[in-house]
Amino acid sequence: MSERENPNFPDPGASTSPTPPSSPSSSSPMTSTFRILFQSIAIIIRHRLHFLATYALTALPLSLLLFSLAISAHPIEIRVRSLESLARLSPTRFESRQILKESRSEALSALRLRAAYSLPCLVLSIAALASSAQSTSAAVSGRRPALSSAVAAVRERWLRALVTTICVYASMWGFLSVTATLRAALAELPGLRFLAFLIGSALEVYLMAVLGVAMVVTVLEERVGFDALRASMALVTGRRWVGFVLSCIFVLMTGSIWRVLEGSMDGQDWTSLVGMVRWMVGIGWRAWLVPLYGLLVLWSYVVLTVFYCHCRRRNSNVSREREGESEMALVDTL
Repeated sequence: MSERENPNFPDPGASTSPTPPSSPSSSSPMTSTFRILFQSIAIIIRHRLHFLATYALTALPLSLLLFSLAISAHPIEIRVRSLESLARLSPTRFESRQILKESRSEALSALRLRAAYSLPCLVLSIAALASSAQSTSAAVSGRRPALSSAVAAVRERWLRALVTTICVYASMWGFLSVTATLRAALAELPGLRFLAFLIGSALEVYLMAVLGVAMVVTVLEERVGFDALRASMALVTGRRWVGFVLSCIFVLMTGSIWRVLEGSMDGQDWTSLVGMVRWMVGIGWRAWLVPLYGLLVLWSYVVLTVFYCHCRRRNSNVSREREGESEMALVDTL
């Protein structure tokens, strides 16, 4: 029997706390957004030792890997851009081809570097998502999260999370390809091109929320791949603005962290060992970005799970209301 069909399996959307929050359907999007954020913070604080262990084992190593990748790939990307600019200014075609050949070689080395980091980052990301979603679902249901349950969730659900992750990346890649093609087609119409950019950016942020909920769905329910995406679309219906605002908040916060890191790396002399050592010595004040980003990753997974539970509860309430209306209509006809 599946988890969805088992009556003994606790519904993550059904809170057992003595003072449940008011119905999400009766509040404004901003009120619901702040309620979800504050509830997620309260869950982390209430079970701080449990989430601290999850953070130390998954989110923090993931943040270290991502920052290490960014710092390692940045000098290569700088060299690629410099070589491409130099190739455009070359006086002869032969010299330009030689420079572009060197640029492609550098680009391939950057691609190999990213490929080497991709597998451990994917493993840690799935582990952080599965453990955080399982623990947050238990907390919302009024149960105490257990580290053994979180480990079991990672061990038992990593495969379907991997399949859904591939579908999520494919969906996002397809969307970005369509928007890029549309902007290229409107290159000679700057007004329409800017409008397409705004609409595409808004849809991209909303799609991030839907895809994030799909990852929670695949962990807490027996849904895999595009089936999880369809379930996520159905869940978010009626709560689109809440998902959009939550996604905007985390996009702004993560973007700010990466801009600070990129700003600290720009203007450095990466061609000499002295320049690299000088930057590493002065990294002290930037070191807080690594644990901060890891904490942001963990918080985002908790927020997504709380949002999922709110959507699940709302859909259950709407279904009960419709069933009640149907029964009343049937009685009236009799």
